[in-house]
Amino acid sequence: MPDLFSMTEHIYAQTDFSCLKESIMQKGREITFPAGAILRPKEDEILILTSGQMTMSNSSSEGLMIGQIFTFMPIGLLERHYQLPLYYQAESEVTIFQLTTKEFKEIFYEVPENAELLSQILTYMSSMLIHIYYERNNDSGYATVRQMLHRYMYRMEESAQFNEGIASFILKRTRLSRSYVFQILSALKSGGYITIKNARLVAINRDIPKRF
Repeated sequence: MPDLFSMTEHIYAQTDFSCLKESIMQKGREITFPAGAILRPKEDEILILTSGQMTMSNSSSEGLMIGQIFTFMPIGLLERHYQLPLYYQAESEVTIFQLTTKEFKEIFYEVPENAELLSQILTYMSSMLIHIYYERNNDSGYATVRQMLHRYMYRMEESAQFNEGIASFILKRTRLSRSYVFQILSALKSGGYITIKNARLVAINRDIPKRF
């Protein structure tokens, strides 16, 4: 049975954004960034990711990774309204469309169909943040790692470009110690619950125990 996170992802993936994407491409300016590039939107711009993988963190280096940027998420909207110090890093080559604040309003606020899509985009962002909060505030570090294993497998299935190691994936997104994470991964691998090759989690072989 799919968990709530997977169900939410599935619903968003099935949404038709084709007309919205066409409007963005007509008004915006296409920019491509290589893997590893760190972005911060300027004061009068909103960036829209249309392809590639990006993450959001609270620091330009070694910061806690807050979450994944998804397609059509308006990068810069949080900063515009709340001045949050956020950083965005490309995990693969990404394509972004640059919009001015005026252009963003014309696309998303003046067209009722796009305003409804913006509502769905922002609601989806909220659902992701809620999921991340519960994922990382479990009753134990083991429960957090257990959920992160499933999120990692989802990322693997979602993108052929995703190649981050499982330990790195967990450590960047939590405040768990390196030794603790490796201890859990080693125990689960020895027990035959997971398969790890070249530092990457390639399979969850059976239900992972709820207690460690």
